[in-house]
Amino acid sequence: MKIIGKIGKGKIKVDEKAKFSILLDSVAKKADIAEGKRAVEDIIRVIYRHQPISTKKIAQKTRLPLPIVAKVRTILERERILKRTKKGAELTDLGKEFAENFLKLKYKKSLTCKTCNGRGIVLDEFFEDILNKVRVWAKKRPVADTTIDQSFATPETSTYRAALMYERGDLEGKRILFVGDDDLTSLPTALTNMAEEIVVVDIDERILKLIEKFSEKEGVEIKTIKHDLRNPLPEDLKERFDVISTDPPYTVNGLKLFLSRGIEGLGKEGIAYLSYSHKPIDEWLLIQKAITDMGFVISELIPNFNYYEGSEIIANTTFMARLVGRNLKPSVGDIEKIYTGLVKPVIRYYKCLKCGKIHKVGEEVKKVEDLVCECGGRKFKMIKREKIKE
Repeated sequence: MKIIGKIGKGKIKVDEKAKFSILLDSVAKKADIAEGKRAVEDIIRVIYRHQPISTKKIAQKTRLPLPIVAKVRTILERERILKRTKKGAELTDLGKEFAENFLKLKYKKSLTCKTCNGRGIVLDEFFEDILNKVRVWAKKRPVADTTIDQSFATPETSTYRAALMYERGDLEGKRILFVGDDDLTSLPTALTNMAEEIVVVDIDERILKLIEKFSEKEGVEIKTIKHDLRNPLPEDLKERFDVISTDPPYTVNGLKLFLSRGIEGLGKEGIAYLSYSHKPIDEWLLIQKAITDMGFVISELIPNFNYYEGSEIIANTTFMARLVGRNLKPSVGDIEKIYTGLVKPVIRYYKCLKCGKIHKVGEEVKKVEDLVCECGGRKFKMIKREKIKE
């Protein structure tokens, strides 16, 4: 749909208002956005306040998947609502009229704290020293295994998680269980020397060996246990902990499984720190129900708390939720389809940055980390993804 003619100053005309309303619905439908036209409004609002702004920043601020934002941006450029500049997206004159006269936007500033970036806490010298040590060890992590939804959080994120636990009174003298820890959050937690006990349960032996080396070198105690969480926790870990921390696969089954194993560790009550991807409302309702059915309440949720290395699909960011539980009960669900690649299988197309050849990942080659181009190139850029038809 194309909007013909320039919008005049002042109030928007009735027929023009109808066109803009149709435009919102049309863009949402073409981009196949689960959140609907509200998501398109959010994208325009973020651009209005922060222009010029990159697609990645738009995705982070709207908490929408990067491919969706990129698609909406392209459509809005065709409709002459946006224009592309070297510094990012900007509204055209027509886009400004659309934002101010149809969406009724007026104020162009963001009120998010620039010091804490919306997290609500800042690192002091004590935690900054810890962060510097964590940065060194984070560089030693192995290549992420995307088949089990590994996506490494930044050292800053891991340290902020430990700082948040401290600030909320969930660190000093507490027994803490990490239900999976490819983000190495146990490292800054241990470096505080505040917790009574720290245990990491993970299926990836590479991660566990790195944590063990860290513990030995830094003189801290972290107990590591190789364990497939599709099986119940070992008996000696049950009903033993005060706090759990988990960043599960971003599926409903994955969340239920990891939180359920955490509940086994907590017993009837306790605190859970949950890092999870922002989701469309229909999926979020299922997640919220699962959390409530287990006996947790969401006492706090901080958007854009976690940042990840290279996770472009989720715009490199997820939220942090602090859950308070009482009369807890596990609800494991389907333990087979817990990873996103099994729930929503896709084929990804990668371009070799050395020779330009296009490769498919998801069938014969399961993950880009295993991909090597005929030219010898090992660096690739994802250019397209498509769902596998059942």
